[in-house]
Amino acid sequence: MKKLTLIIAIAACFFACTQKKAESLQVITIADHLKTAITGETNASAKYALISEQALNQEQNGIAAMFAAASYAEGIHVQNHKLVLETLGETIEVVAEPQIGEDLEENIQGAIDGETYEFTEMYPPMIEQANSENNRDALKTFTFAKKAEERHALLYSETLELLKTGNEIAKIWYVCPDCGNLFNTLEGYEMCAICGVNKVNFILFEK
Repeated sequence: MKKLTLIIAIAACFFACTQKKAESLQVITIADHLKTAITGETNASAKYALISEQALNQEQNGIAAMFAAASYAEGIHVQNHKLVLETLGETIEVVAEPQIGEDLEENIQGAIDGETYEFTEMYPPMIEQANSENNRDALKTFTFAKKAEERHALLYSETLELLKTGNEIAKIWYVCPDCGNLFNTLEGYEMCAICGVNKVNFILFEK
């Protein structure tokens, strides 16, 4: 009986180790990365729409316009990613279930944290893999999104500081229709620094 128990224990250990090794060897594909990005950006877009509504209810029209523009920008990333995913023969539909807190400042900080995660942790390995596999379409959409998210985080941070100090916040915001870059002024810009789209094509948001 003891011998049988030992054999069963060894077999169980072998199975567990084999399974763990197989899981560690699972290959993450470009399609997997695209689905992850689409899911994240879809939820961000929905969340920002709620923050925009919250800001408008608090008569913070500049912040409302910023997050309306940001919500649209994240939607651009979703569509760009989906187009590349379709070239790989796959699709994905994401149902967003956004939640926000009651404090506007905390919600803006949460948005900063989310954007920072995306441009520092989420997109870099995606870009690296797309580059190593020479998938130019994936490389382009990941790079556009990463650079736009970095810009978003900066603008949210500046806006949060203005809100805390009671200073004026821009009432008009613009979105680049190709990459989702965000602007609170057109002064000094002739085109988008990320993708080169002329500023005449930027989409205006005002509350």
